[in-house]
Amino acid sequence: MKTIITFLIFMIGLNLYGQTDSIETSLLYQKALSKEISGQDFSTKIKKWNETIKKVNGYPEITINSNGKIQYSFVRNFPGLSKASLYKRTLEWFSIAYGIAPAYLYANQEDGRIICSNSLNVSVNTTSSFTYVISIKDNKILMDILNLGYQVTSAGYYSGDTWIPERSDYSGIDGTLPVILKDSTQWIFYLNLLKTINKQMNEEIGSLSDYINNYDSRYNF
Repeated sequence: MKTIITFLIFMIGLNLYGQTDSIETSLLYQKALSKEISGQDFSTKIKKWNETIKKVNGYPEITINSNGKIQYSFVRNFPGLSKASLYKRTLEWFSIAYGIAPAYLYANQEDGRIICSNSLNVSVNTTSSFTYVISIKDNKILMDILNLGYQVTSAGYYSGDTWIPERSDYSGIDGTLPVILKDSTQWIFYLNLLKTINKQMNEEIGSLSDYINNYDSRYNF
């Protein structure tokens, strides 16, 4: 795994780099070149991989930082809005969207920084978790989303006369990569997980931007 991360960092060059289908397949190709898998295994896996990518309608959009970690960074411009106004509206967005009182956040208006953790439902038994680091200045907001992970909950069940209780397993999202080197029976789960989390993260910044842009000035009295 260390070799894979080193390879990704080498490929990055910039602070954030887009993980792609071609990087996944090149890692499998490296396995074949180093004789870790046979040429036949390589061909078989590549064929199955391409079929899987079609089933999930394409490879998910993923950005990786210089530490080899999945991270989302969004910059949004709000012309004419001061740092104080953006700070206030962002705190309001948290409270309205998630019922999170500002007291539960790290929030410092002077340095324009808001930090908190959150979780969202991915599927019936899976939730995502992540940390917001929001930096605010006049006319602009930077939202970094990092420490991404997911939790899978397995329902309790009977095994004979024995009750097996509910179980929850947490994993960091970075462990899903490279997907192609996982067991092929898990490919669809990981690819759909990454696609859903990508959608959620883009919806988060979209929701915040909409709230700020459509802010009702009637409340300023």
